[in-house]
Amino acid sequence: MANYNAVQFVEENMKTIFAYALARVSNKADAEDLASDIILAILQSKDKIKDPTAFYGFVWGIAANTYKSFLRKRHKNSFAELDESIPYNDGALDELCSKEELNVLRRELSLLSKEYRECTVAYYFDGLSCADTAKKLGISLEMVKYYLFKTRKILKEGIGMEREYGEKSYRPAKFEFVTIFSGSYNAEYRNLFNRKLPGNILLSTYYTPMTIRELSLELGVATPYLEDEIGMLEKYGLLQNLGGGKYQTNLVIFTEAFTKEFYKTAEAACTDRVKNILSGIKAKLGDIRKVGFVGCGLDDNRLLWAFLWMCMRKGHQLFEDKHPEYREREKIYNGAMGTNYGVDYYDLPNNSKYDCPAFAGYAGLDNDFAMSFANFGALPDKNHCSVNNEEYKQKLYAALADKTKAEFAVMTNDDLNAVETIISDEITEMSKVYGYLTEKATEIMRVHAPEHIRDQGEHVVGSTIFFRTVGLIGACAAESGMVGVPTHDGAVALYAYRTKYSEEKCGDVC
Repeated sequence: MANYNAVQFVEENMKTIFAYALARVSNKADAEDLASDIILAILQSKDKIKDPTAFYGFVWGIAANTYKSFLRKRHKNSFAELDESIPYNDGALDELCSKEELNVLRRELSLLSKEYRECTVAYYFDGLSCADTAKKLGISLEMVKYYLFKTRKILKEGIGMEREYGEKSYRPAKFEFVTIFSGSYNAEYRNLFNRKLPGNILLSTYYTPMTIRELSLELGVATPYLEDEIGMLEKYGLLQNLGGGKYQTNLVIFTEAFTKEFYKTAEAACTDRVKNILSGIKAKLGDIRKVGFVGCGLDDNRLLWAFLWMCMRKGHQLFEDKHPEYREREKIYNGAMGTNYGVDYYDLPNNSKYDCPAFAGYAGLDNDFAMSFANFGALPDKNHCSVNNEEYKQKLYAALADKTKAEFAVMTNDDLNAVETIISDEITEMSKVYGYLTEKATEIMRVHAPEHIRDQGEHVVGSTIFFRTVGLIGACAAESGMVGVPTHDGAVALYAYRTKYSEEKCGDVC
């Protein structure tokens, strides 16, 4: 009778047993394992059933004990910290189950939005009445009752679920926030992305709007800690509230996929263009040297790197003259205008040939002289310019005192104008390179940018093309074979010049 009842019970209650298991683990694969364990335990215990009237209570008791064993094995194999002094008896298993349920409850509370969470903590944990909770939170009694009713429903559903944290909870993306701006300094704004969390919030909501609850699971961060970060991102217009609890990024992000595709597409066509520009400059080095600036006797390679950089600066200015819309900046906070964008990468190396760790369109050395330089990633560190202005000021005045000691070109404004006139054709060609790069980057951005910022993306591409392609053009120059890696130390893509104020003050003596 017992054998028949056990087998019959299993056959007739397969779905019920599986539902029992699924309600406790909420993961289909785990539920199947638990259901199999329960069925096996029932069949193995069939001979122990002495009283047929107690059959159903007996088998469901087996199911409960099997679930406890299942939890015990899970705890034993997990990273959860357990007290090893607790013996594995029924009381200990009950305690483990209680701990499991408490942890799940805490997890679900951490996912509640602020209103629900504060109301629940005040009522259940602080022991306040509904009326006192309403008074504390400054809301109506009806709203308190609504929040508590909804919270019980949310927690009941959540406790039965198997939550899975997103990849960014253990592998946060590398995110860089860039602002090209002018105006008053804002420490809060400038330091916003010194932490990993704000950038990963923006990356998580870039393509798909998410609620704070969804972000909590994606990032592995409880909602109380997300709320302030989201409020800050909203404050500066980098994250927008779509309503219904959904948030989406309001910032153009140059994703790793975009960047890799852009480099691959652009370098192939750009190398020949840069080669032709360098070839033109090289053919004119004789005329350039006749200008007579300090450093005009430097070797061809050193001058080619310096005048490539000059060509890039002037070529981009010419490009912007034809496209003044790219000079337009947006208001980013009170007292500052600028253009913002983000960069997302996992595998792009920091020291790639496409990098330009530091460059300056203008860097003042003193009241009389300025310098401009590019630290192309295609060049080794020994040929990069340091940020120590004092060092270069000393080198500059040493060259002015003895031209044979010049390590870089030093020019008056007349010298600059003369050199720019000589290479004007190459400057024009470089402006066309920026037009080509902008066109290609815009095409690729249309594919990679989410629809809601596609138009914004095209403007950001054009506004930042110069800054984002310094290293790329340097790589194309090295690839062209027209310039080589210097054998000597010292910066090569560098030139210095007298400021207009200096020349107005003391003339063209250099």
